[in-house]
Parts: sequence; C-alpha cells; structure tokens
Amino acid sequence: MENISIKTRNASLNQKLWTPYQPVQRLVESVIPDNALVVEVGPGPIAFQRGTEFIDWQPWPNLADKKTHYLDLNKDSLPYAEKSVDFVYYRHTLEDIYNPFWLCQEMQRIAKAGYIETQSPVAEFCRGIDGNNDDFPPWRGCMHHRYFVWNDQGILTFLPKYPIVEYLNFGEEENEIVDLLNSSSMYWNTHFFWNESIELKRLEHDQNFEVNVNYNEVLRRAMTTSVSMNSEFSTQHNIPI
Repeated sequence: MENISIKTRNASLNQKLWTPYQPVQRLVESVIPDNALVVEVGPGPIAFQRGTEFIDWQPWPNLADKKTHYLDLNKDSLPYAEKSVDFVYYRHTLEDIYNPFWLCQEMQRIAKAGYIETQSPVAEFCRGIDGNNDDFPPWRGCMHHRYFVWNDQGILTFLPKYPIVEYLNFGEEENEIVDLLNSSSMYWNTHFFWNESIELKRLEHDQNFEVNVNYNEVLRRAMTTSVSMNSEFSTQHNIPI
C-alpha cells in the first residue's frame, strides 16, 4: 500500500485504503460456494474476482469482456428473478447513491446472501482521506459520499452526511481518529454479511419530519460502535486488527 502523509491538524494520516483489504477479501471469497452465481453491484474499476455478473451505472474498461447490466441503482429494478442469485457483493456503493434503501430492497429480493462494505464513520469523519495531495480541499471523508454507514449490532444504519459535518469539532478526538486509522486497515470500512434479509435503519427525522437525532452524539456513537464491531469482526474471523 502506498504511504501518503496528509496533515490533519496535529496528526498525520500515513495511509489511504481505497482498494479492497485483502484479508477481508479472502474471507468473503471463502464463504461463497463453488459454481455460485455471484453478482457484484457497483464494481467500478476494480471488479470482485469471484464475480460472475456485474451491475453498474456506466461502462468501465475492466468490464468490457464481462456480463454487465447498466442501470440507475437508485430506482431501476435489478434484472434477476426472486432469490435467483446465490451471492451479491457490493463494496463502496451504498454511501455513494441517494437512494441506497431501494438498492438494499432489490438485493434482498434477488439474492440469498451477500456482503456489504462501505467506508466506516471513522474514516468518513476524518479530514484528508480524499484526493491525492496536500492541495486537495480538507473535507471530511469523501466529498461524493452521501451517508455515514455502520453496523449497529446487525442493523445496517445510515445517517445522511449533511454539510454541517464540516463545522463539527471534536477537539483532541480528531487526532485520536487519525491514530486509529493509522493503527489498522480494519477501521477504514464497515463490514456486513447478510443472509436472506437486511435489517436497515435510517437516522434523521420521524414521520412528522421532526429531527429526532443529535448529530454530534450520533456521530460519536456511530464511530464508537464501528470500532467495536470491527474489533469483533476481526476476532470472529481471525483477521489481525
């Protein structure tokens, strides 16, 4: 992995994890049966090696010789019958689109099981993880991401990434976040296996559109929960933290 030094207040981020983390990738590959129909959603320039078919919103050179469906992931039905797909894989897709809940609904419809990976709230809150040099604007997380996503005790939880996040200041905790990301690649992502169905939660407002979350408190809790769940995931699957 290329080491890149990014100044974030007083701490320095010395790595960026954009590509799949190989110990986790091997774990996902190991749970997929032989000869399974494996559909990857949103492969982009790096396709999942066990993928047999792919779904994306635009063509990519690496998909030129692969069976690929192109559609709007926010609203289009996926071109498979109910539970006809053995395993669906989507990595760093849900946090990008404006209607991830439709996509999750479709994934549950067509697939028997799957794996979801998104950027973790820890990485999404950190400044300096986007871009390729020190001149890139120091926004929190990736500028094109719309949601914080984390695994809260088996519930895939979403919080809209409002512009207000740029004005939050967690003081010394911000340096601790950088130190945590430097300490292990496991903390960069949310890891979520599912079978038959996905339990989802969106934190924002109630049915009367009254805000029912304290953004600061929810983010702190999201990051704490993410760290705890990733540590548990690491221990459960024997992946070094």
